[in-house]
Amino acid sequence: MTDAEDRSREERVIFALDIGTRSVTGVVGEIENGMLRVLGVETQEHAERAVVDGQIEDIEQTARVARMVKQRLEQRLGFTLSEVYVAAAGRVLKTKRVACALELDEKKPVGQEELFKLESKAIQQAYQALLEELGGDGGVTYYCVGHSVIQYTLDGYAFSTLVNHRGRQAAVELIATFLPSEVVESLYGAMQQTELTIMSITLEPIAAISAVIPQELRLLNIALVDVGAGTSDIAITNNGSVCAYTMATMAGDEITERVMREFLVDFQMAEKMKFMLSEGKELIAYCDILGFEYSIPSEELRQRILPAVEELAQTIAQQILEINGAPPMAVFMGRRASFRPSIPRRRSA
Repeated sequence: MTDAEDRSREERVIFALDIGTRSVTGVVGEIENGMLRVLGVETQEHAERAVVDGQIEDIEQTARVARMVKQRLEQRLGFTLSEVYVAAAGRVLKTKRVACALELDEKKPVGQEELFKLESKAIQQAYQALLEELGGDGGVTYYCVGHSVIQYTLDGYAFSTLVNHRGRQAAVELIATFLPSEVVESLYGAMQQTELTIMSITLEPIAAISAVIPQELRLLNIALVDVGAGTSDIAITNNGSVCAYTMATMAGDEITERVMREFLVDFQMAEKMKFMLSEGKELIAYCDILGFEYSIPSEELRQRILPAVEELAQTIAQQILEINGAPPMAVFMGRRASFRPSIPRRRSA
């Protein structure tokens, strides 16, 4: 491959980082025939609890782990990664659903510029609605971290896209999502220390549903639940679009902490016990904080963590009912797992 071809490929690749509560995963790919061809995947767990409930608390430690992932990918690919796409999570997520209209010159077809102006106007309207709702909320600043279009209309008729159509008035209904500035700034701070420029930020449930639920299935009222370590991300589809997002600040760490209390072990040992249970081992061997070694049947561990599992399930169910208004037709459950190197995978559902 020539130097020119190498440079061209570097410009085409997409580098994404998933900065999770337990680990950082990096994926590098390039678009090929409308699909993402994965060139490399690397995962590194945090040595300390630098991310809590999806929010970066220790920027330096998070950057150190992200740098390890970046460097391993660069060694595999043979070129430097300088730009990154990231997804944000956090303890406080705000969403606003708004409708907005824009007058058009009916002699000209709608272009990307008009579409951008329409959506930007709607996002600004959503932000103003959020400020009014918050009132005097201590001067907390919120950033928009993503939005999903529910429906476009042109002169009152619904369209999947308005580009190249002509009309007098375009309208959009969308959901805009906001996180406190501290959450977003911590992401920028960690990426700056990793020597990466953020090209785009989206919300984790938006990224998850884009990867898992194809457009044709969004006609159904489906809930997607992506269970991580610190947060459980939830997205709802209906009538062909994504109609709601939320996240619960309860996920796998609550089960880990239950194991810690039940068996007097530290966090890392509790995690290992969880993994052994998921691997189907009949006996779970562990060492408690006093240095004593034990071995218990896997069924005993399963029964001891059952209350935490039931509490997590109830919390997720309540969040779904709250944003959907009724039980959905189906719930897709997924968990964030480590990727195997060189094997392209989608998030499971």
